[in-house]
Amino acid sequence: MSTRSNIAIQLPDGKLKVIYVHSDGYPYGVGKILHDSYNTYDKAIELFDFGDASYLDDNIESCSFYKRDWERKIDPAREYRNEYMYMADMRGDIHIEYIYLFKDNNWFISCSEYIEGEKLKNSYDNAGLSYWTNFGFLRKNKDYIKYRDKHEKHGEVKMISSLGKMLTKNFGSDNISVQSFTEGLPKKN
Repeated sequence: MSTRSNIAIQLPDGKLKVIYVHSDGYPYGVGKILHDSYNTYDKAIELFDFGDASYLDDNIESCSFYKRDWERKIDPAREYRNEYMYMADMRGDIHIEYIYLFKDNNWFISCSEYIEGEKLKNSYDNAGLSYWTNFGFLRKNKDYIKYRDKHEKHGEVKMISSLGKMLTKNFGSDNISVQSFTEGLPKKN
């Protein structure tokens, strides 16, 4: 129920660090936050100190990281030898919809695309094909441009939270774990 994304940063030695972000991964969600709030190397690199995130916000303290804020044992940021090795590893991953990459002092975006099987000649079982687009400047992405001024911060997190509250109200809280924007988070020290 979330728009999943990965964010990556190219280190000075050419290696990439990568983390997963669970919610609001679309260009006018995570993309807008990255473009507006993490637009220098020093700011962007901070995002990789805590591993995977539930969601991002305008400052590190307000982001929700699984390890720091949820006390989960989550792997730290993954490291790849270079951009090519990372993208090769992403082949076939249909769960991540957007990849953001900070390099050369800019945010870039690659989008997951799908070609339906009937459009492919000689497709064995009419299966489709999933692939990643080439990286392009985030600020030139058509969805980023179209919706950046209509951005509702944490839209998916709020929606999931309201579903959790409804389920808890109707079915009790015994077997329901809620990810909430304002409630249910462990208290930060």
